[in-house]
Amino acid sequence: MKLVRYGEPGRECPGIWLDATDSAPARIVDVRAMVFDIEDYNTRFWNTFGLARLRGLLRESALKTFPAEGIRLGPPIARPSQVICLGKNYRDHAEEFDAEVPNLPIYFSKNPNSLCGTGDILFLHPDAHRVDAEVELAVVIARRARNLDENNALSVIAGYTILNDVTNRDLQQARGQWFMGKSADYFGPLGPWLVTADEIENPHGLDIFQRVNGETLQQANTSQMIFRLEQVLADLSQVMTLQPGDVVSTGTPGGIGSARKPPQMLHDGDVVECEVEGIGILRNLVNVQYI
Repeated sequence: MKLVRYGEPGRECPGIWLDATDSAPARIVDVRAMVFDIEDYNTRFWNTFGLARLRGLLRESALKTFPAEGIRLGPPIARPSQVICLGKNYRDHAEEFDAEVPNLPIYFSKNPNSLCGTGDILFLHPDAHRVDAEVELAVVIARRARNLDENNALSVIAGYTILNDVTNRDLQQARGQWFMGKSADYFGPLGPWLVTADEIENPHGLDIFQRVNGETLQQANTSQMIFRLEQVLADLSQVMTLQPGDVVSTGTPGGIGSARKPPQMLHDGDVVECEVEGIGILRNLVNVQYI
């Protein structure tokens, strides 16, 4: 399944994306119209066997759907309690960043309020002159998890999506830490949907790309991660309880704009596309203005 949240920012409704076929365009299942108590893809949804209920819903003969064309898609999950990201989890990015390849995972958090959807405007402050896009495979946690073992860690994943970990390099450098430079409003495009875990056979074998105005900047495969998902989830869960709906993002490969010669930073009017095989394309337009 592909879970989407559609509608105006802050008022999104839960839906299921149905891909286009030879005979019909893409459509969205109106979940609320069919299951009144699923109000959103939030903590309650994950705690009440939400995915199983949606699978049952899709077996019904009379689905309530509407055309997907022209419909805004927000982040595919309701506001998570935390967004946990990995730094320098691809060797080529670690080397282009500061040449230090980590021996242990490097974690940082991203403000959940930074999340926006595919097609949303990626607003940049006029004083933000060095801003990068970073394509990342992200996972959403399905159930409360503590003290996971690597052998069963992947079982807590509800599904996979794409995060563009937008970063203000000037602010990152000036503050000496990563949170501020990565947490501005709109600096966390997430989507375009959440692909349920049963549809991704091997999350460590997916091609991953970032393009700006059609030019490929990042191209890699998730097999090149230094720390695999089962290691990351088990490691995190030794220290903290992972909650349903939490987002864990797995880091970005090499090729970011600021590491290029000359640097290729984001500018007004740029179109950024982040793509992960088996998931889709997350696309956002850059706009520079005071907001």
